[in-house]
Amino acid sequence: MKTTLKLVLVVTLVALCSAISAQNLKLAYINMQELIVSMPDYDSAMVELQKYEKELTEFLEEMQVEWNRLAENYQKNQANWNDLVKQARNDELLTMQQRIQTSQQQAEENYQMEYNKLLQPVIDKANKAIEDVAKAQGINGVINDQMLIYKDANMINLLPAVQKHLGIAR
Repeated sequence: MKTTLKLVLVVTLVALCSAISAQNLKLAYINMQELIVSMPDYDSAMVELQKYEKELTEFLEEMQVEWNRLAENYQKNQANWNDLVKQARNDELLTMQQRIQTSQQQAEENYQMEYNKLLQPVIDKANKAIEDVAKAQGINGVINDQMLIYKDANMINLLPAVQKHLGIAR
């Protein structure tokens, strides 16, 4: 009986404390995508990413041009070649086609890695600014507004304050 009474008392105290702390909960929301895109660091990262993408594209185009040259040479001259030469040239075309496909896959992976590498400092800076502004305003939690199902009129939009903190003109 004493144990049950103690347990009920503890559960009641926990529920009471939770209700009191929930009343003091101050939440805010922010559109992370809008914040990141508005940052000058994002523009710089995108310029670097476009240069990287151009290099990859030019490399892949050069490979394709070389394959086209070999294929054209094969088409023009196959009638004059013996079976051994034909097979060797055909193998050369197939090998090059496989290299092109492998290079395209690797280029996509490298592009994604470069994107992440260039964007991570921007994301980190945005997160730090959000944290700084939230702490300064006594906010207990910040939610990305793209995930919000409902937002109360009392909920704070942190985007303008964070942009101001970062020196971004709206």
